[in-house]
Amino acid sequence: MKILIIGAGEVGLHLARVFSQENHQIVMVDDNRPRLDYIEDAFDVQVVYGHGASAGVLERAGAWGADIVLAVTNSDEVNMLAAFFAKVQGAKRTIVRFKRAEHLRFHRHFYTTSLGIDTILVPIELCSQEIAELVRARQAVAVENFAGGQIQMRQVQVTEKSPWAGNKLAKVRMPRQTLVAAVIRSNEIMIPNGETEIQKDDELLIIGHADAMDSLDKFGGRKKEGPRLVVIVGGGDLGLSVARSIEYSEIRTKLIEEDRERAEYLSEELDEVVVFHGDGTDVNLLKEVGADHADVFIAASGEDEKNLISCQLAKSLGAKKTIALVKKSDYVSIYQRLGVDAAISPRLLVAQKILTYIRSGAVATIAVIAEGKAEVIEMIAQPESKIVRAPLMKIGFPKGAIIGSVVRKGEVIIPDGNFQLKPDDSCIVFTFLETLPQVERFFLGKKRSFIANLTGGSK
Repeated sequence: MKILIIGAGEVGLHLARVFSQENHQIVMVDDNRPRLDYIEDAFDVQVVYGHGASAGVLERAGAWGADIVLAVTNSDEVNMLAAFFAKVQGAKRTIVRFKRAEHLRFHRHFYTTSLGIDTILVPIELCSQEIAELVRARQAVAVENFAGGQIQMRQVQVTEKSPWAGNKLAKVRMPRQTLVAAVIRSNEIMIPNGETEIQKDDELLIIGHADAMDSLDKFGGRKKEGPRLVVIVGGGDLGLSVARSIEYSEIRTKLIEEDRERAEYLSEELDEVVVFHGDGTDVNLLKEVGADHADVFIAASGEDEKNLISCQLAKSLGAKKTIALVKKSDYVSIYQRLGVDAAISPRLLVAQKILTYIRSGAVATIAVIAEGKAEVIEMIAQPESKIVRAPLMKIGFPKGAIIGSVVRKGEVIIPDGNFQLKPDDSCIVFTFLETLPQVERFFLGKKRSFIANLTGGSK
């Protein structure tokens, strides 16, 4: 597949890194010469220097023959024009990142139809959805949904008090219809077996029936509680969006906003949210709003440093779980090492959604794990594929992958080695990146693999 990336910022760089490992033909356009030189040296990527919304630059970059154009610069206007010009020149599909959600209010359909944009991604919307999922799943570090929401993956951290810590996986009590697909330990990922010993601070990737996930608290040694308290620092677009998404649930929500006029506006917009005017790093104010006993504390201001400080203060006061907005994606792992339970990067979320869209020809949904080291994909077993010929233990499925769950005619199944797939079964598969082509060959039968189809080669 020929992919044209317009914008060599953090999103463009992340995408170039992932796609270059998959043998796609990548062309990147940017007007930052040093940045392009670095990318050209580091990855197998062709670069074109120039303005992303220039018709001439896009023509030199080969937009006329691009399978997909990704407009991910920091300018909404440049992204819109670039997508429009590329589509006019002959690009098959375009994806545009919109930083400012107000551009789309009541006009999303207008932009897509008038400018030929196939998909619009808004970081604020993606972050709000991600945070809302984390709020609803207190113990999970991250949440992904598959198969129309029937299957869920949660990334659960093992605490010192957890009965899981120090036990072999075979002896770990798990809810029915769930499976530990992977263990993340010190930034390394492993696919466990029954003899794998679970250690304190391990993160478990658990896949299973969505209904069964709610019992993870009990099996992890945590008791169910009454109505929860969520404290949000920052009443900008993201804070407002998150507050609205949980406003009418059983969750009590309090919001701190530093700007008085904005705080007054928020109090009028949010009927069930208590709004406070003040600084989210003020310890006395944090105590006043109840951060010391908050189930979830969300720092969603526009300043990374303030988000980190307020999360650390809330954690020291007694907040059970902290979530921070991180604009600089390189800081995500640093925040987590400094005690923040979940760091949400708008740029990384946009990159993950773009990966989902590009792989939609064979992969319905994808979650990127540990900065691209592994992925969770949803694939359909084809009638003539290897995957349906024998029980799973006998087909020689790649060691770097595991089938976490199966949906068959609406029923969710957690397979074991004796389980045999049938055509059209929908499977949730955890796989290392280098194993992905082998996994696809198992599922696609006599068809060429997905990656081969995109690149024009054969497997």
